[in-house]
Amino acid sequence: MNQEKTISRQELTEFYEPLLKGYSESFKTKINTIENITKTVFNDANEVTIDQLKDFCHTSNDNFLKSMIDRLIGVREIIYCRENNLELKMLAVWRLISNSIRLIPSEFTISSIGSQGFLSIPLYKTDKPLEAFDFIRLHIWDDSLDKYMDLQKCEDFSIHSHTFFAKSWIITGQIINNRYEFDLNSSNSKHSFFEVVYNDSLNQVNQHSSKAVNKGKNAELIKVSEEIHYESGYYEIKPSKLHKSGHKNSPLCSATFFSFTGKDGLGKSFVIGPKEITESEINRKMNIDPIYLLDKIDKQL
Repeated sequence: MNQEKTISRQELTEFYEPLLKGYSESFKTKINTIENITKTVFNDANEVTIDQLKDFCHTSNDNFLKSMIDRLIGVREIIYCRENNLELKMLAVWRLISNSIRLIPSEFTISSIGSQGFLSIPLYKTDKPLEAFDFIRLHIWDDSLDKYMDLQKCEDFSIHSHTFFAKSWIITGQIINNRYEFDLNSSNSKHSFFEVVYNDSLNQVNQHSSKAVNKGKNAELIKVSEEIHYESGYYEIKPSKLHKSGHKNSPLCSATFFSFTGKDGLGKSFVIGPKEITESEINRKMNIDPIYLLDKIDKQL
């Protein structure tokens, strides 16, 4: 793996809260405090090697801590490769992240259907300040998820932009990424800009539902590229740029590690939808047990 070979007590402490945000609220009742974890992992040392951290996982009987440590090593590798423009060792990171989900009962994993039709599992989030925003998720596309969604709504509101720079690494399958521009002065506009309003939720990482509200700003959409990205590849999306993603691998599934970061500038997030629609609510199915999908990915790999 590419990341630094050692991790300090301070770095582990800094990762603790962002990693916790990738688990359910009930996970917090099971995991040790960061003070107890650092005492257990480091003893009297100020740093340990990644190999020592892995050895600790193999000998520990605490599956909640083992899950967090595996996720720490995997997420740290994603961030390190992104920020240093290095190739991500996909299989090694997949094994760490997959194991972090398998080690604990499914009720401790946040997994819900995103508005674009994929299963979203948050892994890490830090959001203060916005310029240091970092959010990493596992995305899985599979035909079995269709029953949880209104497919027409997903299609109607599939073209969108992000506030943050996004990068997506393909673990398996084939990911479609189409890019768009728009013309506000066109007499041939069939779409409008929509603002997405989220409901109040017990969890601040994945929401239960959202509402797209027409802002009365019409535009003609212009598709500028069609892309297909394959296993071990990646694609990037700049802030404010319109795109539409999906997968082209049925009946097999597709999966990616997806990251947002505020370190490369901020933009505007908006959704494009049919101009004749005033508003549309999207309900999201929460707490889908992802293990059968992890098994399916493992078979493909």
